[in-house]
Amino acid sequence: MDKFIQGCMRIKDMTTAGVRALIESNLESGINVFDHADIYGRGECETLFGKALKEDQSLRDKIVLQTKCGIVKDLSCHRYDNSTNYIIDSVHKSMGRLKVDKIERVLIHRPDALLMPEEVAKAFDKLYSEGAVDSFGVSNFSGNQIALLSSGVRQKIEYNQIRLSIAHCPMIENGFNYNRYEDGGINRDDGTLEYCRMNNIQIQCYSPYKGKNKSFIGDYRYQKLNKLLKEIAFKYEVAPNAIAAAWLLKHPANFSVINGTTKPERVKQIAKAKDITLTRIEWYELYLACSRKLP
Repeated sequence: MDKFIQGCMRIKDMTTAGVRALIESNLESGINVFDHADIYGRGECETLFGKALKEDQSLRDKIVLQTKCGIVKDLSCHRYDNSTNYIIDSVHKSMGRLKVDKIERVLIHRPDALLMPEEVAKAFDKLYSEGAVDSFGVSNFSGNQIALLSSGVRQKIEYNQIRLSIAHCPMIENGFNYNRYEDGGINRDDGTLEYCRMNNIQIQCYSPYKGKNKSFIGDYRYQKLNKLLKEIAFKYEVAPNAIAAAWLLKHPANFSVINGTTKPERVKQIAKAKDITLTRIEWYELYLACSRKLP
């Protein structure tokens, strides 16, 4: 199971040499999955990544490509589209921008209110049969939405990309507060955490260092959390980001953490979390440091 994935949403303004350096720093840190989406930089992120792969063709066999589709942002209407033709067309266009003949993983970016499982099934079948995609997943889907989609597709839904961090973890918080009147008891998760665990679906955590609006690392609104992150980071001789990642990796659901950094040196710092096993006390202390209470 991948512990880390490199997110490519912010690479648009980098040079191809910078992208190659980012790829190489991830590989040196044991990270080989690179996450894209057709809307990142309006396709420019995939285009730039494709140029980097073309300049150093030895990189392609060392990496796993993942992309997402289903969010439409154009002049006519911001919408979601999980229809057969849209999925197939989006994936083929992503392959063209990335300059590859296969994308190992394709995820539906957001659930479409007009989603019809049989429509998605046709797209998955075609992409799989022609060898364009090896495996499939979703992003921002609830457990029941995955169950609905799974009822119509032949391929297993293997991934679900969800926003998750110490500071934003309603799917974990609800488990503590079930059947209570506290805000944490509100079921915002639809049992997605348990559904993914029971069905062996990898949960990929995006925005793993984000609070309400921005990174909680160094944010004065998270003073207690940052103090504790620094203390534990000092103990393990790593950066605070690595402890925030280790908090997610400690969970028995076997989360994968999506790093959005574009700095090679930061990739290496955070990747040290793979070798850290927080104690139960440290995990709960970090959870409580976000002004939460246990029942």
